[in-house]
Amino acid sequence: MVRIVAAPARTLPMSQHAIEDVIERAIYLVDRSTQNAAHQAALIHALLHLQARYDTGLTWLRMHEVLLRHGVLVRTPVEAIDDAALRAQARAAETSCWLESDRGTGYLHLDENASVLYQQTGTGHAMPVSALFRDVLTLADQADDGELFTDLHGLLVNGWLDATFTAEDGLASSLDGLVACDDLQAIRGIAARRGLKRRRGVSEDLALPHLSESQEPGEIEQNAGLRFFLQPKRTPTALLAARNRTLRQLARVQELIPMLVEQRLSAALQQAGWSAVAAPPEHPWCWTRDRDGSRQCLWAAHDTTCGELIVQAGLQHARLLDWQQRSATTQLHDLHIYDRAAPLLGKHALNPKDIGTYGGLRLDPAHSDAQLGNAFDRLAAALPALDVYYFDVIAQQLSGPFFDRDLEMVMRTMEEGHSTGAIAQDVLLASPDSTLLAFVFHHLEHGDDVAAAAVVERVRARHAARTRLNAWHRAYLSPFLQRWDREQRDMPMPPVQHVLLLNHLRACESV
Repeated sequence: MVRIVAAPARTLPMSQHAIEDVIERAIYLVDRSTQNAAHQAALIHALLHLQARYDTGLTWLRMHEVLLRHGVLVRTPVEAIDDAALRAQARAAETSCWLESDRGTGYLHLDENASVLYQQTGTGHAMPVSALFRDVLTLADQADDGELFTDLHGLLVNGWLDATFTAEDGLASSLDGLVACDDLQAIRGIAARRGLKRRRGVSEDLALPHLSESQEPGEIEQNAGLRFFLQPKRTPTALLAARNRTLRQLARVQELIPMLVEQRLSAALQQAGWSAVAAPPEHPWCWTRDRDGSRQCLWAAHDTTCGELIVQAGLQHARLLDWQQRSATTQLHDLHIYDRAAPLLGKHALNPKDIGTYGGLRLDPAHSDAQLGNAFDRLAAALPALDVYYFDVIAQQLSGPFFDRDLEMVMRTMEEGHSTGAIAQDVLLASPDSTLLAFVFHHLEHGDDVAAAAVVERVRARHAARTRLNAWHRAYLSPFLQRWDREQRDMPMPPVQHVLLLNHLRACESV
């Protein structure tokens, strides 16, 4: 079977152009080398196979003379094509084009003097990626081509980092596997002698990554692997020792954190009137406290990947509980409002240096038990500030002032926040639909059925415009609108839509 594909001009992202260019430079390097002909052909074949892993143009169209000379590419006159179907398609073509057949991809070049088909030859066997990089980087070193050496080394490291190259290619995911690879050890030896200097302005696929880009404590093997590539002067013994030391530190922290939560955090919270409650495995520590008909909630989880204790605060507000015609529960998916606690405290009561990248309490495995304990003490001392800066603010807003605001302004703020990823804290509810429903029940509470109906129509218009419904829409919003159409005005307000509730509903649907 033969398929003709036109050869339009392609606009490639800069990163893909850069990969295309570095492969071409490497092929010219191999062509200039004194390697024997068979090994040159094998290296060029391997470079083209390497390029095929990326969404780039085919390099051999721009350097066909070199590829023809090494037998990597063959040029066949149309009349000499032995495949009858392929020959017929080539004869019928009116412009130069790609031809795809059972033998692979070929390029048909039409010319007044001679029309020919270019095809890549078979390789017999695939060269491991690690061996390819070893040989080509050795040639770049011998030619003293520092830019090509650095670019190829960057492609190697980034390919390992994003798993383009795997153990099947000779690049294991673990430090032990990398250390055991003779090809990679040879590359490290060259890099140690030459030094690795970062080049400015190169594409992301070729740029040497910074160690700071992968410093999450839970990614120990990846950190160790990056050091293997980027710190070639460090001995394998030193790298393995550092990795093992970090593993021991992390194991110690994983045992220590639960004790510190119970001894330093939970004890302080219970003295302040909080009660520990059962929590799901993903949030192993949870506390609640009832105030003025509302239920406040704090829960925490140790995220070993980012090295932080993620503490979150939430609330089931008395007014919304009344509209929902239910009592407060200890289920996190029943919360009306929640947020991460540490960033809130960092503005008022917690040292900003204690707050990690992901909004949790920073827990460095390299810190001593005493240092980690002190961090928990600082968090426990700061948590009471949530009363003033979080819980009391929300309670006061939902008691009236929030509903005195212009609804158009509230919705515009939410929509702008959803588009930028930064929703203002004074919006309160995480969902535009739940915000609209809260205004509906506020109007019903005050006997303003006309205003409530107007807001319901806004909810209905948003719902009708959706092409896909999520679990909350199916379970709660659609039934609410149906009951509204039947003139029911005494029904409960649907649960507030947020991520925790959606996750709960999806889990229920999958059972």
